[in-house]
Parts: sequence; C-alpha cells; structure tokens
Amino acid sequence: MESMTDRTSSFAVILAAALSLSACRGTPPPAPKQYELRGQILSLRPDVGEVQIKHEAIPDYMGAMTMSFGVKDPTLLQGRAPGDLVRGTLMVTDTDAWLSTLEKTGTAPLPAAAPETSAPAPVVDLLEPGQPVPDEGFVDQNGRPWRPGTLAGKAYALTFIYTRCPLPTYCPLMNRNFRTAQQLVAARGALADRVRFVTVSFDPEFDTPAVLKEHAAAIGSDPRTWTFLTGDRAAIEAFAGRFGVSVMREPDTTITHNLRTAIVGPTGTIARIYSGNEWTPAELVAALEAAAAR
Repeated sequence: MESMTDRTSSFAVILAAALSLSACRGTPPPAPKQYELRGQILSLRPDVGEVQIKHEAIPDYMGAMTMSFGVKDPTLLQGRAPGDLVRGTLMVTDTDAWLSTLEKTGTAPLPAAAPETSAPAPVVDLLEPGQPVPDEGFVDQNGRPWRPGTLAGKAYALTFIYTRCPLPTYCPLMNRNFRTAQQLVAARGALADRVRFVTVSFDPEFDTPAVLKEHAAAIGSDPRTWTFLTGDRAAIEAFAGRFGVSVMREPDTTITHNLRTAIVGPTGTIARIYSGNEWTPAELVAALEAAAAR
C-alpha cells in the first residue's frame, strides 16, 4: 500500500515537473522581421558564415550601403562568388540579423577601385597598446566638456557608435555588451569604483547631448559609470581613426563603419584594442580588471 509520505513525494515531483514545463514554455520571442535585400557580393568568408554585399536601399529599414551579413545555413554560400548579383531575405530581431535566403540573379564586374588623386590620403598614426589616448575634447550627454584625462586613475572601456545604426549586430550589440559588462562590474563590489565605460558617437550632427542622454536611458545604462560623448565631427573622426575606426557617410545619412573597442588603463595608456564584435562582456570585464590592477 502506498503511504502518505510516498503520495506526498510523488505529488511534489509532479508539481515540480509541471512548474518546470510551464517555465520552459514561457512567452515565445517575437518573430523576426523580414526584408528583401538586393545587391552584389564583394567578398565571402565561408569559414565564419559571412558575406559582404554592396546592397540597394532596403525599404523601411536602411539605405544603400556595403555591409557584412551573417548566414546560419552555410549552404547559402556554396557556389557564390564575388561579383554575383543576388537577392536575399534579411531576418532581423532585436539582437540579431542574418540572411535566410541568398539567390544568385546574375553577374556583373566588381566596382572599380577609386582612382588615385594627386593629393594622397592622410596618413593615420594608429594607436597601439602602451600608447597614451589623445586628450581630445568632447561634450558629454549632459552638455558638459569632457576629456579622457577626466578618467585619470580609472581603467575604462571605450567604443564608437551612432544611435541610428540599424543592424543589431553592430552599434546595438556594442550597447548591449557594454550594458551587460557594466552590470557585471557593478556586482563585483570594489571593481565598480575603479572602472568606467565611454561611448563616442561619430554622428554628432544627429547625436546631440540631448539625443545621447535619451539614448543612454533607453538602453538601460547607469550614468554614474557610463559616459556618452559627442563633439566636433572632424575631431571625432580624427580621434576614432587613431583607433582604426573607418567611417563612410552616404548622402541619405546612412553611415558605413567598422567596430573598435579599446581598454584603457588608469594612467591613460591603451591596454588592448578589440576589432569587430566577437568579444564578450565577460572578456571585456576581465580585461578591465587586469588593466585596473596595473
């Protein structure tokens, strides 16, 4: 005969399983938005599931530009080559973007390289680890003057974005990673007093202090340790260029850019520069902690 204790234990197991199943079901994430993309393949990286496409304007999403897109199905890149004209489906969520289809529609010569002019392009002296960060003047989200020297004695992470950036794997990802890193630091007690976060916009005509302040609040940043900066466009581009940031502006205000994130030590010298978006918040916090200990 089954005892009361056995029945109670069985009920507890069934209840726990039911609660677990209920929690697992949860609220399903919203379906990705879909956009048709047309353009020309410029390069491919099948090893990482990435294709660079010079694409036409995508209605209701972004202007014409050159952008790298990820694919989750590696077979989409099989048989594709630079010069192919393609039509694809761009899937976009709040945190990700990828091509779910990529159909070849033709072939065309690749765009010719821009002709050289008599005036050579300016030589940019790229910063390296161990070198000091230039003490350039900016304006923060509260409209106050700000310079890197303000953070003397603190280690900080520095990155570059613009608030109208449409792809979730570019500027919005930098925001999410910084927010997560800020939360990780806040949970580390004493470390929170020794590190800071700095985001510079390279779209100062739109990203005014008021816009940056609203943006900072919208993404959930803590203004006590995370500063957003704007300022003179030429000065910002020169400053960002020293870190390896390349910015190309389109007539429709679309900006094509790469990603760079730097770790700066308490003495104002660079400890590390990350290229792209493959670093994680945990890696960033570990690098900040190491820099703060120097």
